[in-house]
Amino acid sequence: MKQKFLGIPCLLVIAFTFIIVSCSKTGPTGPAGQAGAAGPQGNPGPTGATGATGTANVIYSPWLDVTFQGDDTTGWIAQIAAPKLVDSILNKGDIKVYFNAGSDSTNSDLIVPLPVTDAFLTGAIINAYFQPQVIILASTADVSSFTDNGNHYFQFRYILIPGGTTALPVSANGSNGINWNDYNQVKKYLGLKD
Repeated sequence: MKQKFLGIPCLLVIAFTFIIVSCSKTGPTGPAGQAGAAGPQGNPGPTGATGATGTANVIYSPWLDVTFQGDDTTGWIAQIAAPKLVDSILNKGDIKVYFNAGSDSTNSDLIVPLPVTDAFLTGAIINAYFQPQVIILASTADVSSFTDNGNHYFQFRYILIPGGTTALPVSANGSNGINWNDYNQVKKYLGLKD
């Protein structure tokens, strides 16, 4: 009888082991269930930060022919009509005037920002003064625009930059990364076309 008694427990241990080993926590994936109903609308997220002011509001003129009047003893004066030069730009914006001592017609541009204090290029000092809707140019020599063989020389261009946001962060040299006296940098930064 002892033998029968030991055989039954051994059979139970083997059966129990077999049951445990054959059971697993993961089985084959069952069929997909039906889609549930849509949940309620969630709350909107926080509003993002305002982006930087773009350059879409920058106003620029084409290259202009300008005629100076006066003489070598009293100086030379010219005016450029700038209808969009308003008080808000005078008080909160920036105005740049450029002089092309070369020719835009022959791809021999030689562009300098005003004021010009140059004895080599033109022999003239040229300054710009601003009031609503007018840019006044004063020069020590006649730097009037002229045309030679259909090519334009000594032309002027202005750029009006309305104020957008006060106190923009500036670089260490205080220039916002743009050298406003370098016409090519300004043209690239503002997306100007000739």
